[in-house]
Amino acid sequence: MRNFRTRLVLSTVLLVGAVMVGVVLVLRVALELTEGEQRKYASDHVFYTMLVMAAVTVALVGVVAWVTTRRVLDPVRQMAERAEEWSARDLGHRFALGAPVDEFAQLGQTLDHLLDRVAQAIRDEQRLTSELAHELRTPLTAIQGSAEIALFRLGADADRELRDDLAEIATAAARMSDTITTLLELARRGTVAGSSSLYEVPPALEVLVPPHVRFSADLAAGLPQVAAPTELVVRALAPLIDNAGRHASSAVTLTARRTEGGVELVVRDDGAGVPAALQATLFEPGTTAGEGTGLGLGISRRIARSLGGDVTLARHGDGNGRETEFVLRLPVSGQAASSRSAS
Repeated sequence: MRNFRTRLVLSTVLLVGAVMVGVVLVLRVALELTEGEQRKYASDHVFYTMLVMAAVTVALVGVVAWVTTRRVLDPVRQMAERAEEWSARDLGHRFALGAPVDEFAQLGQTLDHLLDRVAQAIRDEQRLTSELAHELRTPLTAIQGSAEIALFRLGADADRELRDDLAEIATAAARMSDTITTLLELARRGTVAGSSSLYEVPPALEVLVPPHVRFSADLAAGLPQVAAPTELVVRALAPLIDNAGRHASSAVTLTARRTEGGVELVVRDDGAGVPAALQATLFEPGTTAGEGTGLGLGISRRIARSLGGDVTLARHGDGNGRETEFVLRLPVSGQAASSRSAS
């Protein structure tokens, strides 16, 4: 918007300046052809007077053009900002400027139609997520129940490894059921209420790292609670930890620190790094270096953004001592509440 305004003002100033220069030159030539003893004096006097007037005129035209275009284009800027905010926070807002009797009303109508399509696409996606989550809850409940019944039927002399396997199946099914319940709530409401402590997260992630890779967590002291349930924080971090574990040479680390905008959780690994060909599309579904489905990082970013945060690749590594870093940013509880009340 500012570039357009600058170009418009400059073109106006240049046009007016060219016209004024032409007038001054024509007048100078006319005075040079005038006869009389004071011709030279009059010619110089009039020339410089016109030159000053031309400069003042150009300056005034520039100021008027700048102020006018700013006042004319400000509604367009405000509409663009509101449309972006509404599409991110509230799908129900519209400009509703009425029939397109002028350019601004036509722009408002176009943006309303665009917001309608965005809202419909998001609702369709939420409906699909809700249906999938609902369909998954029944078999998971059955798996958890069967595992718990099998554990109950085992005698005291049962194989310990079998008991451990059944307990792990029951625990994993319960954890996945809780996650699906939270995702179902997210799909229905668009947001998930709740807060959690980051210090409860590392134990749930350690099992994702292969035995030959060392996992360590270094969370700064005094971290505030984040504006998300623990199961969703774990779900957002799990693909990052799993990806780091599959590509690490010997170590995966998880660190957390307080920032001005919230909390940052950094996942590092000492592997070969992210190939250059994948860096631009790393979070798109199906992007993979040959292992896995290529869906995990995209899901991680989606969950993070639904919580008001984001996931980014901070360092892509190079296999020569430079670690790969993924950063998960999450808002803290107080900031999330303030943001919702302000909107």
